Amino acid sequence: MNQLTARSAYPGDKLFSLALLIASMAIGLCCNAQTTAPLSFEVATVKPIDPKNPHPPSVMISGDRFEASGMTLNELIKIAYDLNYGADRQVSGGPAWTTSTRFDVEAREDPALGQKLQELSSEERGKQLREMLRGLLAERFKLALHHQNSELSIYELVTAKSGSKLMPSVARASSSNEDSSSKPRSWIRFAGAGVLEGNDADLATLVTALSMQPEIGGRLVMDKTGLTDKYDFTLKWTPDMGAGPPGADAGPSLFTALQDELGLRLQPTKAPVDVIVIDHVERPSAN
Repeated sequence: MNQLTARSAYPGDKLFSLALLIASMAIGLCCNAQTTAPLSFEVATVKPIDPKNPHPPSVMISGDRFEASGMTLNELIKIAYDLNYGADRQVSGGPAWTTSTRFDVEAREDPALGQKLQELSSEERGKQLREMLRGLLAERFKLALHHQNSELSIYELVTAKSGSKLMPSVARASSSNEDSSSKPRSWIRFAGAGVLEGNDADLATLVTALSMQPEIGGRLVMDKTGLTDKYDFTLKWTPDMGAGPPGADAGPSLFTALQDELGLRLQPTKAPVDVIVIDHVERPSAN
């Protein structure tokens, strides 16, 4: 399981929690080769939230339940189609409400199907859940879309000239009251404004976390480091709050901190990117 806490899209809310989102975003899209019919949730509700009483966006997968709380349709599309959550230019088209109206989604699998999915690896189960979510969006939102390649401004995460300063994570000895077969959890979290901590985290997870920062400007971030290990790290910088230039006693910017502390660099460039174009969508009817 991975956990990521990031800046909220709501004015006045500083942070929101996306439990399990990074883990789900790391999963591929292919359907099980033995699947003969599209999988679907047994029951599902989709309700718009009260805009006067918003709550932090979150995604939770637990047992036979999938819950997405306070999320826009565009954000749900990103999860269903394995897009970088922080990149805001990979979904285009559609009316304005697809990026402004937020929904609570609760879905549950058929018990027999849920039992079969529990027997799969986390990767295979994730593939099936993505298929089910895509079907749910098509059914409730009448969503129709197509893919196209578009050249977009992006950032490539590369190693600095001085080389990477990331240290591979070290296996931890389990305590006497711990299951000896358990492994350290992989996670990445924001431990306050401008403090990013990683534990046994890979570069794909770091890229997703970086893409959610305002300094990135909604660009897609692609990992071009070639680093394949998992790492423990702490990254500290002065966040860009958009309130004028930082004071004289401010710490380094995100870009400077990445290079000085982790030996990584964000390199601006342009590249062909898979973009989802919404062809048709409707507001979901009352459940």
